[in-house]
Order: sequence, then C-alpha cells, then structure tokens
Amino acid sequence: MNRGRENTQKESWGKGASTLDSAAGAISKTVHPLSTFFIYLGAFFALGMAVLVVVDILLRQFFNRPMPGVIELETFMVAVLCFVGLAYTQIKGGHVRVDLFVNNIPSQVRGLLDCIFPALGLFLFGLITWQYGVRVMDSIKLHEISDVLVWPYWPFFLITAIGCALLSFVFLAELLNSLAKVFLNTNRPYFWVIFIIIITAGVVVSPLLFRSLSAGFKPATVGAVGIGFMLLLMFLGCPVAYSMGLTGVLGMWYLVGTDTVMGVIKMGVYDSIATFLFCTVPFFVLMGILCAKAGIGQKLYEAGHKWFGQLPGGLAVGTVVACGFFAAVTGDTVSGAATMGSVSLPEMKRYKYQDSLATGSVAAGGTLGVLIPPSLGFILYALVTQESVGKLFIAGILPGILLVIMFSISIIIRCKLDPALGPKGPKASFGEKIASIGHIWPVLFLFALVMGGIYTGLFTSIEAGGVGAVGALLLALKSKGFGRRQFFDALLTTVQLTAMVTAIMVGVSLLGYFVILTGIPTLLANFVSELNASRYVILTVIVIFYLILGMLMNIMPMILLTLPILFPTIKALGFDPIWFGVIMVILVELGCITPPVGMNVFVVAGIAKDVPMRTIFRGIFPFVIVELLLVVLLVIFPEIALLLPNAMKN
Repeated sequence: MNRGRENTQKESWGKGASTLDSAAGAISKTVHPLSTFFIYLGAFFALGMAVLVVVDILLRQFFNRPMPGVIELETFMVAVLCFVGLAYTQIKGGHVRVDLFVNNIPSQVRGLLDCIFPALGLFLFGLITWQYGVRVMDSIKLHEISDVLVWPYWPFFLITAIGCALLSFVFLAELLNSLAKVFLNTNRPYFWVIFIIIITAGVVVSPLLFRSLSAGFKPATVGAVGIGFMLLLMFLGCPVAYSMGLTGVLGMWYLVGTDTVMGVIKMGVYDSIATFLFCTVPFFVLMGILCAKAGIGQKLYEAGHKWFGQLPGGLAVGTVVACGFFAAVTGDTVSGAATMGSVSLPEMKRYKYQDSLATGSVAAGGTLGVLIPPSLGFILYALVTQESVGKLFIAGILPGILLVIMFSISIIIRCKLDPALGPKGPKASFGEKIASIGHIWPVLFLFALVMGGIYTGLFTSIEAGGVGAVGALLLALKSKGFGRRQFFDALLTTVQLTAMVTAIMVGVSLLGYFVILTGIPTLLANFVSELNASRYVILTVIVIFYLILGMLMNIMPMILLTLPILFPTIKALGFDPIWFGVIMVILVELGCITPPVGMNVFVVAGIAKDVPMRTIFRGIFPFVIVELLLVVLLVIFPEIALLLPNAMKN
C-alpha cells in the first residue's frame, strides 16, 4: 500500500517536473532566437560606433567639418549595444560571480539557491522593465527629444525595456528548470517549493515589513545591513550585478518609499549607461579581442624569445616583456595570461624551466593588462570618479614599464642564484632579433596611434578607443588565419563583455543611490578627517583592505563596489585622484594573482593542466612582492605616475 502511494507520488512529481521543463523549453524557444538576433544587432552597433568616431575625426582634422550630433548618436548607439546583450550573456553564463565558496555548498542547498536567485533576478529586472515601459509612455506624452539630433528618446527607452524583459524571461526559464530539478531530486518537493516562495517573497517585501515596525533604524545601520546582505548574496553565488542592484532597490525602498525608488529605477538605469564615456568599454574591448584573434600574441612571444632567451630565465623574461607589449593593445588581464600562456608554457617546459617560474611569470605578466593602457581598470575608475580617462591612461605608462623591468630583473636574479629554476635558452643572431621586431610593428603602431593621439590632443581618450578598434580591425584583416569566423567571434565577444559591464554598472548605479542615502561615505570621510593618524597610515590601511578584498573578488566588483564609498575619503586626505587610480589598479592586479580567487591563476591552471595549483601560487609569490614594492615606490615618488599626465595637453 505504502509502496503504491510512493510510486503514485513519484509519478506526480515526475509529471510536475515534466510540466515545468516543458514551460521552460517553450520560453527558451522564443527567447533564445530573439536574444541571438539582438546580440548580432549589438555587434553591428559596436563596429559602427568605432567607424563613426574615425570618420568624425577625419572630417574634423582635414576638412574642419565635424559631424553634428556625433556624441548624441554614439550615446544612443552604446545604449542599444549595452541592453540588447543582457539576455544572451545570461544564457551563456557570462555575468560575474564570486565562486569562492560556491563549490563547498551542499548540492541540495545549491539547488534551492538556483531557484531563489533567478526569482530575485526576475523581480529586479521585471521592475526595471515595468518602469521603462512607463518611461516610454511618459516620453511620448512629453515629446522628449534630444538637443542636437532632435531625435525622440522613447525608442531607446523601449529598447532598454525590451532588453530587460528578455533577461527577465531568461530568469523565468532558469527558475522553471531549477524547480523541475527540485521535483526530481528531493523527497518533499512541494515543501521545498513553498520554502523557496517564502524566502523569495520575504526578501522582496522585507522593506515593507521593516517599515511597518514602530522602531525605525538609522540610515547608516540600514546601509551596514544592506552591504552585509549583498556580500552574503555574492558569496552564495548570486551574480555580482544582481546582488548590488537588488540591495540598492530594497535599501532605497525602506529608506525613501515606493514612489522614490521607482523614480530612481525609471531614471537611473538608462542614464547610468547612456554616456559618451561608456563608449570606451566596447571600443577598447573590441581592440584587444581583434588583436588576440589576429595572432599578435604569438608574434610578441617569438620576439621576446629571440631578444631575451639567452639570459638566465630568459624565456620567462621574454614572456613578461611580451605580456607588456600585449597589454598595450588589450585592457584586461585574462586575455594576456591566456594568450601568452598557450604559446610560452610549452616552450619553457621544453627548456626544462621549473613549473613555478614558468606559470608564475605568465600569470603575473598577464596582470600588466590592467596597468599598461588601454586599461579596463582605468576606464571603470573613470566611470565612477569622473576623472579623465586620458590622464589615467597616460599615468599608467611609466609605472607599467617600470613593473615590466622590475619583473624581469627579479627573474634574472632568481635564476642566477638558482640556475635550475630557469636555464638559459638558445642565443639568437642580431639579424634574427631585428627581424623579430618587424613582426611586432602592429602593436607598436597601435599603441603609438592611440596614446600619441591622446597625449597630443589630436583626439580624446574616448575617441581613441574607436581609432584603436578600427586600426586593430585593419591589422587583423591583413593577418593570416583571420577570417569571417574570427571577425564575428570578436564582435559577439565584445557585446557579451560590454553587457557584463553594463549589468554591473546598473547594479552599481542602484546601489550608489542607496549608499548615498545611508550617509556612509560622509560618515567615513568625516571619521578619517578627524583621525590624528598620518594620511599615509590611513593609506596603508586602505591598501591592506584592497589586498584582502582582492583575494575574494574580481576586478570589476572591486572597483565599482568600493570606490563610491572610499573615493571621497581619498580626496579628503589630499591624495591626487589620478595617482590613486594607478595605485588602485596595481592593487587590482594583485587581486588577479593572489589566492584563493586569482583569476589569472585559474586561467594558467587551465592551460598547464599537469601543474598543481599550489605550485602556481608558489611561483606567484615573488611577483607579488615586486608589485608591492612598486606601490611603495609610487608612494615615495608619486611623480612616476604623475609626470606624463601633468605634461599632456588638456
């Protein structure tokens, strides 16, 4: 009797799971083709934006006839590019997560979280969709038009609503799929479904529940609780962007009520993205990806091999130098580590290099991508602080070159003390060395074009991204092995990465309003200003804070989450914001190679599958010491970072 009842229950649960799977599949069949269409639309816009910038520069410089309204047009195009890629990026799992503790969570708990997080994402982006539907109607009624092009705004608000609606449907499909797994993998699925509903609903309506209490909470207390809740979501595996956005919405809902929070959503989401400055993100991302697809990394390593291979640890030195050159056309760390690791690690293994030095030099060399311009780290810093991207780029040149030299010297010294660490390689002839330079001229050309144009004032730092992207495309088209597939891969990857940054910027925008309402930045700045300690003692505390945070987070959440809170303190202490931008980017670099969350280490481990992770981290340690030494040098001699930006044309 009992067995028959159990079988009946299991059949019922199986039917429930099948129904949920069918519903999820029906949604996916509609959403996936639409999201694919939209990401190709975004790819077209990514390339079109870069070409448009170059055309405008040429018309301005040679014919004194700049295109009217080009900044407005670029702003509209970047808004389209950003929001149309959100759903596709979620489908591909491209949004940033903190994976530190996720693998240690029991599978049953993880299954419940896989239901709760999509439900919360559905709530957040459902709200945004609703409010932008309202904004579309309001914009039509008010006849809102742009200042120069006299274009109506409502189509772009509509695209924002459509992009967020597609993402909401992706969340719904994920939720239904996860609920189906609950029915299949648990003994009491209805109990767990009710539990999921209660937890999700409790989180969503928590502001109303707390507002109904007679005892109010101070804004700073609400801020501290909100930040704690956000970090909990992040470390449980909820994407960083959604954790920040949800915390911002719920916190504002409690502090200022429904009408105000809806107004902030309606005005803040689009406006945080639709800026000319944000164009730098797709521009420099596209530039770097095109260079990687064109095989420039291989040529750089071959040149480094020829010039430095005969030195003690010469192949590792050549790898670091090649990473420095590759950083001049990319803006992140992962691409440098992945590209150089694939070409240099087999060579160093062939010449009997110890695994610790080989993998450590690749992982550390890859970090140069966020210091040597163009740098995504500097772009994000500028987006939050409104400092000049051009000055930040120029400020990173000398510290970046110095770090390459310091890395190289440290390798040579270590290999002289222990020759088995990195034996000398074959000596190349002078003719071979000169010939190798001819193979890396594309990098030198692009770097000189982009940074030279910024430094001389020929074009702005934002326009430089468009120039670099078009220049990289022309060079890639002349490269062997670069065809239609590589071209479209580069465009689609650009849209995905831009959408990832977009989601985080939306989250940061909503969180930023909440943090301002709590008064935490002002309290922190006042607390610091009242301390009797030296400002350098306080700077040391901030450096230690970032070192610890870098062990737990990736580059984007580190910068975007902390800067709105700490930047007023830095200014109150009298530190130059451009100089601190360089310091912060170096600290972000360290976060890419320090355990337990060292993204570059994970990339290298994926390439050198036979090398234990602890060996890679052991090889990283000397490079960490070198980077910390560079921070000390920049504190003692800030002119290293400020000499070039102070001399450039404004």
